[in-house]
Amino acid sequence: MVTSDIINSEKGEVTMEEINEKFKIIINHELLEEFCNLNDFLIITKEMLEENNIFENLVYATDNNFVGQSVYPKNMPLMMNKILWGKLIKINDELKKQNRALKICDAYRPIEVQKIFWEKFYNVHGYYDESLVANPEKYGTHNIKLNAVDIILVDINGNEVELPCEFDDFTEKASINYEDCSEIAKQNRDLLIKTANKYGLIVNENEWWHYYDEGLKEFGMRYDYSNSEMVPERENEVFILTRYIN
Repeated sequence: MVTSDIINSEKGEVTMEEINEKFKIIINHELLEEFCNLNDFLIITKEMLEENNIFENLVYATDNNFVGQSVYPKNMPLMMNKILWGKLIKINDELKKQNRALKICDAYRPIEVQKIFWEKFYNVHGYYDESLVANPEKYGTHNIKLNAVDIILVDINGNEVELPCEFDDFTEKASINYEDCSEIAKQNRDLLIKTANKYGLIVNENEWWHYYDEGLKEFGMRYDYSNSEMVPERENEVFILTRYIN
């Protein structure tokens, strides 16, 4: 816990004002449908989730996340690429045979939110770590047209099952190779990874819940975000970042 007004880091001094800065994303709903059509996104409705027995918990619309505050507005839609949604349905259908299901924690994430994550991680920890939080000036699998998805395993009724750690744990427990946990936790983690991989979603080795589409392998993961054709069109007109001090 930071108790002084200023902390020191390799970047320089970070003030408590920076740490306590709050953020809010405003959505231009008048342009949202056009935005989705331009970028091959779907808005996943509650009806679509219920029809497929897939569960949702948009973690960044709550205060229970590593930022320590809600970043998404309460009316933030669950959005993702159409191809990705089709793959999640197939993954979930297979998991249901073992009385398991998917819970979606995050999908398409506006680049402005990624900038918040990048800054917040630094302000709290005093360093950047691109293996844990993607640098928004370089690349980001959540922020592109063929977006990544954060998913965890639950039982068929949506109840939590044992896993090596909670979502967004920045410790070694998040690694897909972490072994110092129960056999049940490892089995559940590995079931999720294996099933997702079968249908073309590849796990981030540092985060067992983070999956990106196999199509990104051909495109290349180290691209210039500011000049990439994968950047969603008109994004900055639809998702607008505001800042204020608490």
